[in-house]
Amino acid sequence: MPTLVTMSSPSVFVTILAVALAVVIGTLAPQAEAARAFFVFGDSLVDNGNNNYLVTYARADAPPYGIDYPTHRPTGRFSNGLNIPDLISEALGSEPTLPYLSPQLNGQRLLVGANFASAGIGILNDTGIQFANILRIFQQLELFRLYQLRLSSLIGPSAAQQRVNSALVLITLGGNDFVNNYFLTPVTARRLQFTIPAFSSYLISEYRKVLMRLYELGARRVLVTGTGPLGCVPAELAMRSINGECAVEPQQAARIFNPELVQMLRGLNQELGSDVFVGVNTMEMQNDFIHNPQAYGFVTSKLACCGQGPYNGVGLCTIASNLCPNRDIYAFWDPFHPSTLAPQAEAARAFFVFGDSLVDNGNNNYLVTYARADAPPYGIDYPTHRPTGRFSNGLNIPDLISEALGSETTLPYLSPELNGQRLLVGANFASAGIGILNDTGIQFANIIRIFKQLELFQLYQLRLSALIGPAAAQQRVNSALVLITLGGNDFVNNYFLAPITARRLQFTIPAFSSYLISEYRKILMRLYELGARRVLVTGTGPLGCVPAELAMRSINGECAVEPQQAARIFNPELVQMLRGLNQELGSDVFVGVNTMEMQNDFIHNPQAYGFVTSKLACCGQGPYNGVGLCTIASNLCPNRDIYAFWDPFHPTERANRIIVRTILSGSDKYMNPMNLSTIMIMDSKN
Repeated sequence: MPTLVTMSSPSVFVTILAVALAVVIGTLAPQAEAARAFFVFGDSLVDNGNNNYLVTYARADAPPYGIDYPTHRPTGRFSNGLNIPDLISEALGSEPTLPYLSPQLNGQRLLVGANFASAGIGILNDTGIQFANILRIFQQLELFRLYQLRLSSLIGPSAAQQRVNSALVLITLGGNDFVNNYFLTPVTARRLQFTIPAFSSYLISEYRKVLMRLYELGARRVLVTGTGPLGCVPAELAMRSINGECAVEPQQAARIFNPELVQMLRGLNQELGSDVFVGVNTMEMQNDFIHNPQAYGFVTSKLACCGQGPYNGVGLCTIASNLCPNRDIYAFWDPFHPSTLAPQAEAARAFFVFGDSLVDNGNNNYLVTYARADAPPYGIDYPTHRPTGRFSNGLNIPDLISEALGSETTLPYLSPELNGQRLLVGANFASAGIGILNDTGIQFANIIRIFKQLELFQLYQLRLSALIGPAAAQQRVNSALVLITLGGNDFVNNYFLAPITARRLQFTIPAFSSYLISEYRKILMRLYELGARRVLVTGTGPLGCVPAELAMRSINGECAVEPQQAARIFNPELVQMLRGLNQELGSDVFVGVNTMEMQNDFIHNPQAYGFVTSKLACCGQGPYNGVGLCTIASNLCPNRDIYAFWDPFHPTERANRIIVRTILSGSDKYMNPMNLSTIMIMDSKN
């Protein structure tokens, strides 16, 4: 049976990024960055610029298209900025796929995949004839076959076939067959030939042939989008609406077509004996923000940002069109296509972060402490190329979870910018150097210990209540996603800090681990009392394998024995404790994140993930660059992407991306009892 991704609570195209996408790859182990290509087929909703190279009327290569794209220039995308394939690539941590017709698509760029989509096309060959020269769907599939020949020449036939078989594929068809064919004028050839239900059934039968050909060409993981609510786009409102209501006939068509598509995909998957095709219910996704735009920060879902005539819904967007000054508050960019923000809208869920330096977004910048990351070269690969307080060369785990969810990054709670509407996003309370225990990190002086972080969470809720009211604030906290990362410092910056420590004299390693678990339980219960209902709880990484421990204790480059023993004891005990807590609470509140297994993958086989080393830190000094922290005087590698560790303790941004991808889609080896994509699906139904 295909997975049908749909949302009844507020959540929109971000579902494609963080849920449908993760469902497709959810059963796979974490993969190297270069492991999966991405191919795109379809119409203007997903065209990245192929029509720029054709003599056609279906073009988006002139301003104001692309006004919010990174280059602020038109690219051929029918958007003010990024489109759905761009955002999927971004969520995967990969570069955007190039249009197949682009002369830049050659050499190593072929490994990323390709975008074959062409604005104006449909399932049927007679759809879009008014646009002249466009790449009809079977021509796109023929180009896919030619692409594979080019890829075979580059990497060999066997590797090329494997790359295609393991690729992610997105196909978007159907909308044009209705709006640019059946409903194009009051009387059309297809209207005379078919009733709406009969036409829908005919489209489904033809779409099935397209999908089977895609399967024959090697596609094995395919996201298949339905149509949006066709009668509600500004173009249809301008042409057919009565009093601003969605146009009746196109809406009827969409309501018939989408369930039939799901049924057809079910049958195909049963016939093939595998969930090759995943149905993506874009109608329900768009219905959310069309019928409740204010919940997503939009002022309107009826009026296009760029256009002319009623609802700005006549023609396409041109330099002479009406143009709104702020695209972020419009659901539709032009008469047919969503704005860049609409695919990412996720107003439903806040995100809160607690813990140590692995997840601190800059709180320690506001404290008098030795645990700081506010000087270069920290932040060298952050978008601003400046230090932010993150213990990373760039983005950290909370940033990447926010990115995967399509939401903005949570600010540090101590940041003066955290006020007003920014409070709705959530907050990051983490502070580098802290642990489960209060005596962990005393050498760092002033840090926000965990129960202090929880006090600040309580104060945050009072501020949120003042902004949106107590009931709405409580609901926002209850429905939030929470991440907590603790435990590593209790070992490396407490128990193992010196050959003899107070905690070593007090406890054996197993007894200390059990003590930590009992104290961690109290923290999690307090978090629950404060309203948290979905909490990702990370274990420790492989403590003996970080460059700092290699520098201090390693024999012949092997992971240090005692810290590894501690991690192997602590992590299973944490999972067991979380199970018990969930049983006691009668709900899967706490989700165990096995970061030890996640990091073991690339620590013990770095080359499979594109790293040259997992022993040597990119930035540091001494053996393995593992002594002290990263400073302006440290050794610094020129390419952070080929190092698993940024400094003696913390992963690089690229390693963090692998970890977050596994949080989203990992099996129960890594995520217990479920991964984040499953959480998002389950919670969307509540």
